Amino acid sequence: MTQSNQGPRFVHLSDAHIGHRQYGVKKRRDDMYMSFNTSVYEAVEESEVDFAVFGGDLFHNKNVNARALSDAEEGLSRFEDADVPVAAVRGNHDANLYKEDLNWLEYLHSRGKLILLEADLSEEEAVFEKHDFDDPGTSSGYVDLDGVRVFGLQYLGQRTSDNLSKVADAIEQVNEKEGEPEATVLIGHFGVEGHIPGMSGGISFNALEPVEEAVDYLALGHLHKKYSHGNWVFNPGSLEAHDTRQARWDLGYYIVDVEDGEISPEFHESKRRPFFEISFEVDAHDSPDELESAFTEEVEDHLSDLDKVQRKPHFQRSGEKRDPVIDLRLEGLLQFSRSRLDSDILKDIVEEKTGALYVNLNDATESKETASIIKELDGGEDAVRDEQGQIDRSKLESAVFQRLAGQDSQYGEKEEDVADTLSVVKKSVLAEENPESVAETIKKRRRELFDNGGDQE
Repeated sequence: MTQSNQGPRFVHLSDAHIGHRQYGVKKRRDDMYMSFNTSVYEAVEESEVDFAVFGGDLFHNKNVNARALSDAEEGLSRFEDADVPVAAVRGNHDANLYKEDLNWLEYLHSRGKLILLEADLSEEEAVFEKHDFDDPGTSSGYVDLDGVRVFGLQYLGQRTSDNLSKVADAIEQVNEKEGEPEATVLIGHFGVEGHIPGMSGGISFNALEPVEEAVDYLALGHLHKKYSHGNWVFNPGSLEAHDTRQARWDLGYYIVDVEDGEISPEFHESKRRPFFEISFEVDAHDSPDELESAFTEEVEDHLSDLDKVQRKPHFQRSGEKRDPVIDLRLEGLLQFSRSRLDSDILKDIVEEKTGALYVNLNDATESKETASIIKELDGGEDAVRDEQGQIDRSKLESAVFQRLAGQDSQYGEKEEDVADTLSVVKKSVLAEENPESVAETIKKRRRELFDNGGDQE
């Protein structure tokens, strides 16, 4: 499928996360399939690409079910029907099939649905074996596609930096032996530092220097945000947003033209479901009815902003709006007992007003009772707050139970163990476990903690 520019054209996409049933919602699983399938359709039918490179995390779960496999194969078959080969690497979410020595991407490689690329690594060197279309095996090292030589580096986690120099040397050795291609592409599943605020663990620019000498286009996956670096490193982001923060980023795929050794990428947004955030302060409301009334008004005030978010690229192919995922965050100090706060009613209000597909509730409120208890705890607020400064409910519960246990002299220095036991019992009761089973748990814990456990009351 040669382009009018006389040079090859390819699509670079990544992180489809097929099979991710986010929040347990079936339509979110369908969204992963639709964003992948629609992107493939646009690349093949509208951009008329010659081949594709995929940066990892085709699947979301390590245990791929039949539906996820079927969804992946359907999208890959669209490439296959158009005679568009797909070169891919393994991401951190792509893992084993039913045999210890075969993963799902190796399975798809062996069936000719894609070309799985990975480096053969040892302590001394990296080796890339050429892909054999007649005898593909379970993976290859590199493949020549329309004059472009494509190499792949599988997900290595923290070991990535240590291997990049060896990878660059191996690429140069192949090009010296086989002759220089029109362009050299390396696919990798890792992030580069400095592109996502607060993210640590990315590959440093210094570690990338050897690779820059060896390749013309570094096709990345892993981080769910579109970014580029130095006009040779490109990451298209995921095809679907997986939270509200990601929904604010540019996500999609690159269409890349290669002509006379020059690389010209053009970014395209993927079609995906909109996310929207609603935050509500509870402080000023003295009763549940007053809070619910004010909350309803707050949600209605957000509708015009939501309407803007629901526009392209979030339309369905029919042109209709897609129901949003709403992140609902409650903040502040409750002026009444927490037991009177019915969060399900608040979620129902959001669903009714916005038509939300799903409402994801984050309750960061505190009650007056909680605030009073925190002041009296050893260590104060620092003992029960997380890194973001929010109350960690499990830490608070543990601190309260420990405090209660410490007030009884018979527990001696075992108040921490007693507190842990109370937490276990509470979880068992909430899980509606058999009362006899709960009682047996208490007896067992008492025997473990006290020599004369049978006499403790």
